[in-house]
Amino acid sequence: MDKRKGQVAVEFLMYAGLFMIIAIAAYVLISFTERGEVSLRESQLISAFGYKFATAPTICFKGGEGFSYDIGFAKEIDGRPYNVTYLCVEDSEGRRCQSQIAWEGSYQEFVYPYVIAPAHYTIGSGSYGCLTPPASGAILFDPEQSNGHLIFKNIGIQGTDEYPTIEIYCGVP
Repeated sequence: MDKRKGQVAVEFLMYAGLFMIIAIAAYVLISFTERGEVSLRESQLISAFGYKFATAPTICFKGGEGFSYDIGFAKEIDGRPYNVTYLCVEDSEGRRCQSQIAWEGSYQEFVYPYVIAPAHYTIGSGSYGCLTPPASGAILFDPEQSNGHLIFKNIGIQGTDEYPTIEIYCGVP
């Protein structure tokens, strides 16, 4: 009889241990799946959000001289800060410009570049609080320092240049 009780106890511990291993494995798999779903959701969110900052200068470019375009936005995405960079480079193929949004997600940093219209992007007067002057040729926009609006104004082609100048303002110019 004592052997039977001992065998039952050992079998119980073996089954309990096996159950614990299965439960831990299921938890780990679900955790990895959730983590992937969160990253996918955040990736889609920031990609769509950044598109707004890329289309605005292109719309202003296509609008022609005197056209201005105002976009509104949140100062943070999902409770975390982000930044937007506007950069243009000249090479043998001409002027190429891009907008880039960067944001630190829950598990990784997301950086998405977007092609924008070739123009000369400058900071409008009085907008140096949220826009960093281009020391390296790039204009860095910090949404937390703004009033929730970014305005693009096409002031046309200056002199003999082939590209228009687009001024960027953090508020109404």
